[in-house]
Amino acid sequence: MREPIYGLPDHPSNQLGAYRTDAPDGQWTGRLDDRAWGKSANLFCYFTDIVSAEGYRLSVFFDKEYRPADGGPAMDLEPLGRMFRITTRQGKKGLSRFLIAEPVDPVA
Repeated sequence: MREPIYGLPDHPSNQLGAYRTDAPDGQWTGRLDDRAWGKSANLFCYFTDIVSAEGYRLSVFFDKEYRPADGGPAMDLEPLGRMFRITTRQGKKGLSRFLIAEPVDPVA
């Protein structure tokens, strides 16, 4: 069963506006901090880069079953706090494209 996900207007967090939309090009490791439903059949995923501590907002879409464009798990079902190896590239409109998410197992 998935955790509750709120729409942006009803989201209990007032911190989501601090996340940037210009994630670095290439591969980086991020922690899934939160999610919110968007207006265009999309799900916003909020990650913190574990190296830079910068927060980034990335989108996944209904037509991809809320998975990154080139592969990865359905982000609406992933637990908050999970770590991922993420691949992003700048899109045509300057927003980052969420291409790949690979779960990273915690170090024992």
